[in-house]
Amino acid sequence: MKNHKVAWILAGIVVLAGVYFWYVRPALDANRRTYTFLALEHGDIESSVTSTGRLEAINTLQVGTQISGTVRKIYADYNDTVRAGQLLAEIDVRLLNAALSNARANLSVAETRLLQADEEYTRNKALFAAKVITEKELKDSQFGYLQSASNKKAAEAGVRSAAVNLAYARITSPIAGVITGRSVEEGQTVAASFATPTLFIIAEDLARMQILADVDESDIGYIHDAMPVRFTVQTYPDRKFFGRVSQIRLEPVAINNVVNYKVVVDVNNAEGLLLPGMTANLEFITEVARNVSIINNAALRFRPDPAMSKEVGPLIRERARVLPDSVQGAFIASLENEDAFANGGFRKALPAKIGGVFFQDGGKKIDFAFVNLGITTGLRSQIVSVLEGNALPENAKIIGGVKAEKQ
Repeated sequence: MKNHKVAWILAGIVVLAGVYFWYVRPALDANRRTYTFLALEHGDIESSVTSTGRLEAINTLQVGTQISGTVRKIYADYNDTVRAGQLLAEIDVRLLNAALSNARANLSVAETRLLQADEEYTRNKALFAAKVITEKELKDSQFGYLQSASNKKAAEAGVRSAAVNLAYARITSPIAGVITGRSVEEGQTVAASFATPTLFIIAEDLARMQILADVDESDIGYIHDAMPVRFTVQTYPDRKFFGRVSQIRLEPVAINNVVNYKVVVDVNNAEGLLLPGMTANLEFITEVARNVSIINNAALRFRPDPAMSKEVGPLIRERARVLPDSVQGAFIASLENEDAFANGGFRKALPAKIGGVFFQDGGKKIDFAFVNLGITTGLRSQIVSVLEGNALPENAKIIGGVKAEKQ
């Protein structure tokens, strides 16, 4: 009998221990558990693609010279505002004037020879008619006349060419704008034998500028024409500037083994604060939502401890009945995995746009809800709606983490 009593006592101890570890202790742990809470906010949220680029004038021209010579005078300098047709510099014209005089002299010689050939041809026609000269002599005089006429045309072209070269000695601005570069000095000799040397660089209108930004292939699909862009420059770190996408160039460029595409952003620079060559840090605003419910992503990443998992596991399974059929079975099956709650593991079976949040109701009871997510950034996410059959009260205390245990 004594052995039977001992056995019953031991069995009772085991039952009491089981009750304690499975029911009493988790309840005590829950009472000792202290959470950090996050507020459900209302406001604006946006997603963006970041990049860097360089500010440039929309239209920049390099002004050069088509003739060689010595720069006699310069009339414009850096940062000068010039109008179309304004004189910028002059090349020494002494050699050009001499060339023009020589061309005109050659023209006079050609005109004289043409007059002589014309008289000879006219006379020979009469002599041939009188059968005084042969046909060959007539033809020779005719060919001489035609050659002299051609020589005169060549001489006239030489005069025009010399006159054009003389006009090129006056370097004028082809557009109205601002001089951003000057590469010559007075007295310097420029040679235009093989390539046109650049004398000035003119930016057409610095009140309107553009940014050339490199966007990698993983983000280029989010960029489209007229998309708003926000950017900063280093000299004004606390000021935001804005522009719009005007062009996506379809020429791929590999930068550090990453394929990039050039995106052109038009910028209004009416204040003149932005200068050519500045580095811009850009945000291409891909999505914007105004006056919506927003939650900190820490709530979506929260993982319950083992005791809490036992407490809320049945609730999550019940709430999961409203998930789309395509993911419901896989999600419920994932809850049987011991790692389901570790590091937010149960979310691996959910679509990207569905999340789950833990919260306390008014009676401090732990509850759970599935939510449809909208715009998501690195820190916050938009809650579009709560899935049917779930509840997320406005005054819900959303759990973001476990603070500490009460002793």
